[in-house]
Amino acid sequence: MDLHILVYVLLIIAFAKAFGELVSRVNQPPIVGELLAGIVLGPFLLGEIFTGLGDMYRDEFVSNLGDLGMLFLMLYIGLEFSPSLIRNSSWLGAAIAAVGIAVPLLLGALAAMLFDLSGFTLAFVAVAVSVTALPVTIRVLKDMEVLRTRTSGTIISAALVTDVALLFVLGVLLGSAEGETTTGSVFYLTVSFIGFFALALAVSRFVIPHVYRLLRWMRTGEAAFAVAVGMAIGFAVLAEWAGLPGVIGAFIAGLMLRETGTGLKVWTRVEDILSGVTLGFLAPIFFVVIGFSVDFVLVANHLPLFGVLTTVAVLGKIAGSYLPARLGGLSSNESLAIGSMMMGKGAMELVFARLALEQDLIDEAMFSVLVLMAFVSTILAPILFKTFFNRAVKAGEIKSADGGVEPLPNGTGGTNY
Repeated sequence: MDLHILVYVLLIIAFAKAFGELVSRVNQPPIVGELLAGIVLGPFLLGEIFTGLGDMYRDEFVSNLGDLGMLFLMLYIGLEFSPSLIRNSSWLGAAIAAVGIAVPLLLGALAAMLFDLSGFTLAFVAVAVSVTALPVTIRVLKDMEVLRTRTSGTIISAALVTDVALLFVLGVLLGSAEGETTTGSVFYLTVSFIGFFALALAVSRFVIPHVYRLLRWMRTGEAAFAVAVGMAIGFAVLAEWAGLPGVIGAFIAGLMLRETGTGLKVWTRVEDILSGVTLGFLAPIFFVVIGFSVDFVLVANHLPLFGVLTTVAVLGKIAGSYLPARLGGLSSNESLAIGSMMMGKGAMELVFARLALEQDLIDEAMFSVLVLMAFVSTILAPILFKTFFNRAVKAGEIKSADGGVEPLPNGTGGTNY
């Protein structure tokens, strides 16, 4: 391996951990620091001073490490998150997802028209402001140590439905932009999505019991770790074939494996290894690489567009999630907490934007606007979530799976890695 690649990785990890520690002392989760680290280390700040860093932003190995970090993060969270919370919140989560898509989608389309956007560009902008970043959302909830609450179950189930639905819409847009028949695109995507989830259910029922027996037979945590990673990669590949992002496949693999290893001594070692590799190394690289994409020069030339789209993305998502949550019987504070976390964009919005840029649905300026909009919404999401979540806890409106939950602390940003 070339020496310069090792230097790049060292810089990324050092900046990510340093900024993560700093923001944790001002009541923010480490992910905020990692995103800030990417901006500071990126091409428009330190990159302007140290021109030798230019190759780091384009390095394929660093980019691939970031993608691997997102996959490992989703596997890790899937292993720690109880599927029962998703099942118990599935109907409410679906309702929040539906209205939470419709409101910002409509407002985003109206905003796009104000700036004379039309056709596929208008449709894509409307989709982009409606996205909820499942990997980022889960990471923030994990950092805040609130995964075992009803609120988190509702948020994650709603975010999962949102991303799957909007990926479907994005697939139709991209297929239509390439000149494919829209009806054919819809049919293919429908069959692929249904087939993937049907396969996941079949594996959970018929294959996972054999995996449990295999884990009981194993004597080393490293071998069991290989089984977990192998399943995550396998499901990621299947998800990609079905038109879904691979990270959703990894997350579902984690959900299926969670109960499988419970109680086995070897599984404790698996969780330790995965925690160190993911939170200590790969996930920070992923979030720093996101920060590299922010182009302030292009955004400065389109400030009105940036302001309007960011406002729509924030307020539209909060309002669209708040209404069904309240109608579903949740308190005002908990509903606002859910809406706040649903507005975060991050990874998924950036994936959407990159695909749209490659297909010429948007230009470089719009891409930069959407990237910074995703960054701002991701910064605001945990701040507002913590405020409303603490109010709900103090009012006795939220309980954890084991009977109670404390307000989020004012002196820390979340879990120490």
